[in-house]
Amino acid sequence: MKEPTIENFLAFEREHKCNQIEIEGMHVWALYRYEIHNAIKAATVGRTEGDEAPFTKKELLTMALNALKPFKYKNVDVLFIGNGRRTKNPDTGIYEDIYCDEIAKNYNSVILEHPENHGHCIPNGMDNVYFTDKVAFQTNLGVKLSKKFNTRKRQNRTAEVTRIFTPLFDAIQKDFGPDLADKLIPDIVDRMYYIDITKKYCAKILDKAKPKLIIEICYYAMESYAMSILGHERGIPTAEYSHGFAFPTHTPMQFNPEDHLTELPDYELIYSDTQLPIVNLPDNVQMKTVGFPFFEKQREHYQAANPKNDKAICFISTLAEGEQISKVAAKVADLIGDEYHVYYKLHPLEFGYYKQRYPWLINDKLDVIDNNENHIFKYLAESAIVVSTRTASVWEGIGFGCKTILLNYGDTAVNMAYFINEKNVPLVDDADQVVDLIKRDAAGYVEPDGMFEPGAFKNICTFIDNIIKK
Repeated sequence: MKEPTIENFLAFEREHKCNQIEIEGMHVWALYRYEIHNAIKAATVGRTEGDEAPFTKKELLTMALNALKPFKYKNVDVLFIGNGRRTKNPDTGIYEDIYCDEIAKNYNSVILEHPENHGHCIPNGMDNVYFTDKVAFQTNLGVKLSKKFNTRKRQNRTAEVTRIFTPLFDAIQKDFGPDLADKLIPDIVDRMYYIDITKKYCAKILDKAKPKLIIEICYYAMESYAMSILGHERGIPTAEYSHGFAFPTHTPMQFNPEDHLTELPDYELIYSDTQLPIVNLPDNVQMKTVGFPFFEKQREHYQAANPKNDKAICFISTLAEGEQISKVAAKVADLIGDEYHVYYKLHPLEFGYYKQRYPWLINDKLDVIDNNENHIFKYLAESAIVVSTRTASVWEGIGFGCKTILLNYGDTAVNMAYFINEKNVPLVDDADQVVDLIKRDAAGYVEPDGMFEPGAFKNICTFIDNIIKK
């Protein structure tokens, strides 16, 4: 059997021409490839990316009420597709979108925001944010009804997906081991409903907004997928502004060069030239290094407000290794929590379920951050050491002058090889080793400057101006 590495997965896609598969005009494999690769890894090496909790009836009702608000933005220059993830500014009480807000203020623009953790953070201090709860509500309802009544459309889609994907799942079983057909075919059919409904909804928004440029924060979110497709159909340039640092094994940022998909943006805006050899999108997606304006602007502010504490340690959770990282953090807190202030910064998608899945985090010696009241920069500014696996926040922690310890779980050794091999950042296996490094002051130190391209705000505005002023 083959290991479920990104190299082997890409070879499988090339051999079977997976990204060329179309059903009802949709590149169905491409729309679900991230989940397919995750399912293979979960069944073989136990690696998963985490799942969001299902919507409750009350949440669906709130979404339905938000959906009644009309879209009133017309003839904008830039349409931003935010990810709904906002952080409270402790000085103003405003919840900020650290990717979109400041740039959006510079242009005639609108920010589309889908629900994050089934809701929205308000007040947001903006007058150009439109909640896209309607599409989230419609897609959830559409899928539920199709399943409940087993509609003719669902039957037809299931039959077609079964016909086309069964040979592919047989090949996956032969190459990688797991039999995933029964599990994934219904999910792939669901994804067809999501993109079909979302595209129709987004088309109505574009009819009114008529933007000159679409900027997406996460290209593989459904609204972004739909907008990229529609942008190509209507001749509107699209760009993804990276919401973090990519990794060699992160499936959405790795493609064979010939996979020229309409679901992908025209441009990929990245933080640093260090990403150029790591991000491998199809060769028709243009890479642009721009930096990260929020980091550049806020680092000085957070450092002034939160002086470095030599006795503060920040564990950073990830969706893939949250269980392992949290167990290490809990043990470290038990061992040295009386002497050190140990933070555990959850991933936002873990907020709703960590008490059930990670009960060991309920620990008086551990300060669990389970909300967006403060940005992670507060804890990175204060902490002397960050401990995690592979996450963009390690780059940010280094930028804040933190020393680093990496945990040898999942594919950290591969994804963080630059820091491990070139910068001598230690890679350890357990809590005892973490404590030993802390006590010996032996965590890895990397020069903070150079983590991000300088002049980020100007760089992004220049990119936008070059497109909208044509």
